[in-house]
Amino acid sequence: MAQMQTISIRIPDADFHWLLARQEPGACTPSEKLRALLAGVRQQESGLTDPDACATWLRGLEQPFADAVASLERKQGKHSDLIGTVAELLPQIMATLISSRPDDEQAAHAIEAILARQCYRLFAALLRTAVTSTPSAYDKGVHAPYLTDIIELANIISTTQGKEPNHG
Repeated sequence: MAQMQTISIRIPDADFHWLLARQEPGACTPSEKLRALLAGVRQQESGLTDPDACATWLRGLEQPFADAVASLERKQGKHSDLIGTVAELLPQIMATLISSRPDDEQAAHAIEAILARQCYRLFAALLRTAVTSTPSAYDKGVHAPYLTDIIELANIISTTQGKEPNHG
């Protein structure tokens, strides 16, 4: 066990009550809760350069949302593929952005390729949620306002593919 140091701090009542009410696994006292918070911040900082650790951390932040949606879906008997898809794939995209530190053109190319793969996977998955006449969604018309523009863009891409030089 690491050597412990004693510190004394003064904090506002609101922060103290927040700390007391905070649920930290294995932490009951204010001191234990502060140690757990410090350990969490250290883990968060160390994960900022590791995409997998960062994605795990982001999924942890997202978990209360996922739990609330799952509970609502059980109660309502409905499911949203759009919400499920975004909740599944967005943390990995964010982890790539947060953990990447391109320092040369080769690194920038590699990150661009990773982000392109992740974003187009998300985009394709979202489009798949809109292909049936009765999409799995809370609002069956949730996709409608966006499909016209997407179809127009797809048609433009289709007609210009291979005709224009790549300016990237």
